[in-house]
Amino acid sequence: MNEQAAISVLVPCYNVEKYLRECLDSIINQTLEDLEIICLNDGSNDGTLEILEEYGKRDPRIVIVDKTNSGYGATMNIGIEKATGKYIGIVESDDYIEPRMMETLFKAAEAYDLDYARCLYREFNELKHSEKIVDGRKDGAFECGEVFCPMDRKSIFFITPSIWAGIYKRDFLNDNGIRFLETPGASYQDASFAFKTYACARKMMVVPETLHNYRINGNSSVSSPGKVYCVCDEEAEIRRFAEERGLDEELKGVMALRAFASYKWNYKRLSFPLKRQFIRKWSEEAKALIERGEVTREYFSWSRINRCRLVAYAPWIYYFSNQI
Repeated sequence: MNEQAAISVLVPCYNVEKYLRECLDSIINQTLEDLEIICLNDGSNDGTLEILEEYGKRDPRIVIVDKTNSGYGATMNIGIEKATGKYIGIVESDDYIEPRMMETLFKAAEAYDLDYARCLYREFNELKHSEKIVDGRKDGAFECGEVFCPMDRKSIFFITPSIWAGIYKRDFLNDNGIRFLETPGASYQDASFAFKTYACARKMMVVPETLHNYRINGNSSVSSPGKVYCVCDEEAEIRRFAEERGLDEELKGVMALRAFASYKWNYKRLSFPLKRQFIRKWSEEAKALIERGEVTREYFSWSRINRCRLVAYAPWIYYFSNQI
């Protein structure tokens, strides 16, 4: 392996002994062998660390970071700081990737000098026994195989984050201070990371191949009802980042519609007692967005209302919040 690996692959791990072997096998058997594989054990109390040590003895490319539990954001930031590769990729430890994923993305990134290269992915839901191919295209934001600047195609800010479906130029992340929000015990910390990437990237591409396999299981954060305000923390971090870089005026409509979409999604997944709790917060923040003039016609048009039903939620939550 060269002194600097082509890609540093970050593998965050927390109690994933059931899936970890499949994940690691898919990484070590990549057609692109020039990898640094950084496995970050975030205080697992099952057999995760033992599996990592077993694989570490077999493959010198594997670097194990064993740490006390501090949450996803802090763990990922440690991985970014430790990475030495030209690019950084992320593979969640309950997912697995196709053999050509890293090679395909690396070649695209090198050929077009991309800050970010990503692929399509397959989502398979173990709870519902369903699967689908997800390419993330919305509102004509991009065409697969096209090089573009995300700030010129703002619809991309509304696609599912899927931060593990691509690779990032390491210098790009460092130069722009792109890191995860470190909130202990929080979830959905991919939202602000994806926003920062799109806000800062000069050139990106979505390759037209399905190369990542994303698993939804009973341990996934999307199945947890208890983390009521995590999406609020992410939206606040998005606003902080935009304001810090003077992008808040240009992206104010984007941020407002993102917040509505995130809060609507969060509301729908919660049990009724938690809905009552969360809706007060949603009402307060929706009112603030409207008063600041950030609910713009460009992003809250009737066509978007009909498709997303986001603005239709606004007066309803004001009414409902006054009744409970």
